[in-house]
Amino acid sequence: MTVDLPGSSLWVLIVVAIAAVAAGFIVRIWPSATRKSGFKVLSSTSLGPRERLVEVLYGDEILVLGVTSQQICLLDRRANTSRVETVVSNDSKAAAPSFSKPFREGALVLGVLAINLVALVAPSDVFAQSIPLFDAIPAKGGETSYSVPVQTIILLTALSFLPAMLMLMTSFTRVLIVLGLVRQAMGLVTTPPNAVLVGLALFVTAAVMAPVTEKIYADAWDPYSKGRITFDQALDRGIDPLKSFMLRQTRADDLNLFVKLSGKTYAKPEDVPILTVIPAFAISEIRTAFLIGFVIYLPFLAIDFAVASVLTAMGMVMVSPITFSLPLKLIVFVLADGWALLIGGLVESFKMSI
Repeated sequence: MTVDLPGSSLWVLIVVAIAAVAAGFIVRIWPSATRKSGFKVLSSTSLGPRERLVEVLYGDEILVLGVTSQQICLLDRRANTSRVETVVSNDSKAAAPSFSKPFREGALVLGVLAINLVALVAPSDVFAQSIPLFDAIPAKGGETSYSVPVQTIILLTALSFLPAMLMLMTSFTRVLIVLGLVRQAMGLVTTPPNAVLVGLALFVTAAVMAPVTEKIYADAWDPYSKGRITFDQALDRGIDPLKSFMLRQTRADDLNLFVKLSGKTYAKPEDVPILTVIPAFAISEIRTAFLIGFVIYLPFLAIDFAVASVLTAMGMVMVSPITFSLPLKLIVFVLADGWALLIGGLVESFKMSI
């Protein structure tokens, strides 16, 4: 005669029920924390410059103390009659069988042993089951298709690197540095504010990277969302347009430097891994931004020199040149439609062919 064991769900419920009963029993017999006693000043009466009569509540007693600058004397001690009823009611509610320490420890050990015994008797398939939501399913061609929760975790992890990706893998670095240099060249310290410059740089970056993001959507995200390609294929297809964009903006010398530092050789730039392309692209962007900033500085320096020469010729050497040059810089920049020229030149400075 064979005895069929209960199903996996029933065994899990049995283990949880026994654990709950054992935990409740242990909590019930475990001693509660002892009530902490302390001093509480009920009243204080001044008897002189340095003498006071203090009434203190200590536990269930009221102490009358005489306090001077030299000593403290106990003058009277009496029971706290106002708390007798409360103490009696609490004692009646707390009247429960007290257990000795060995009994409590024994009950704790028995509870743990009972849980372990049920876990050992239960079928092994109860604990051998995997969580289907986190499976990695093999796909055709030796690739792997991850479940939705795994993909969500990967996406959230990638979002934590979004600021670094924005600064080091897009046009954001060049645009923000150039905007900051323009503000310095005009002699402005906090105008426009940093928040305005960062926001403007973000929207200019979105305009520059629009062809790249459209290609990533068409080649990677759209087929993946429709189930035509796996997650690994979508990742590879999404990296390729971004990598091509960075390679077009990266100087050959900078790329060769980081390839040399990696200790490997590649037949063509497209074979270089993206982790090597990113730092080469970053320093190339900083170099290009500095060159653009130098060109922008020249007309503003000319205005500073002209204003300084005029002030010196007029004998006004004690007057700061920036007092007169700043308004001239602002009006020249506005009349020349400087913001449109600057943003247009920044966008056109990127090689946009995909």
